[in-house]
Amino acid sequence: MEDIKRKILYYGITFVISFTLGILFDHYILCKSPSVENPEVKGEKEQVEIILESEKTDAQTISQEPKPVSPKIPLQEQGCTLYIDISGALKKPGVYCLEDGALVIDAVNKAGGFSKEASIDFIHRTINLAQPLVNNQKLYFPKREELVCELKPLLDEGKNISITYNEPVTQLPTTEPYIDQNPPPLDPPDTTNPTNNDDSECVNINTATKEELMTLNGVGESTAEKIIMGRPYAQIEDLLNVSGIGEATLAKFEDMVCI
Repeated sequence: MEDIKRKILYYGITFVISFTLGILFDHYILCKSPSVENPEVKGEKEQVEIILESEKTDAQTISQEPKPVSPKIPLQEQGCTLYIDISGALKKPGVYCLEDGALVIDAVNKAGGFSKEASIDFIHRTINLAQPLVNNQKLYFPKREELVCELKPLLDEGKNISITYNEPVTQLPTTEPYIDQNPPPLDPPDTTNPTNNDDSECVNINTATKEELMTLNGVGESTAEKIIMGRPYAQIEDLLNVSGIGEATLAKFEDMVCI
């Protein structure tokens, strides 16, 4: 029995090894042997390869072509509400979109600022850079050369004028002076107001000397000095504020003084 089991085991192992070697031989040797291809099948493969290569070349060409640039979206579609057309002596004149509440100086800065040809003196005198902008407003800043005046015709006329001016005058026109036949009546002098008296007939209490004040009735040297120290006087009655002058004393020389 032992011999039979050994033989069965030997034949079994031999069969497994033979079967395994056969499979390996068929897979690695027989499959790599050159096979004879059908000419028609081979031609079809070459055509497929050519078509694939052509499509690959076309794809590379398309990828290398520049992509079309999409047009810019108009400013109106971006919600802009303030368009300003600014031109003249600027570095970048054109049409710009600014924010609501922008000033003229904001538009100038948007356009790159003034150029070297700008007439800065004229702009500062006549244009308010702090003025708020309105929609669709036009701004123009002149150049210096645009403000140069032509004085040629004026100089030619000036020559003629000077020649005429330097000619001697032979006779001047004469006219009789106008005389009013009915002159208005003169108002009589007001004798009631002492301030209207003639300077030769009254003593000015604001300008008279001490000696002139001492000529007044009731005014001595001490009172005269006090009158001088109390100047100026707006009216004669202000003398009542001077020490030593009362109503009785003032009444003595009131008609002799003036302002």
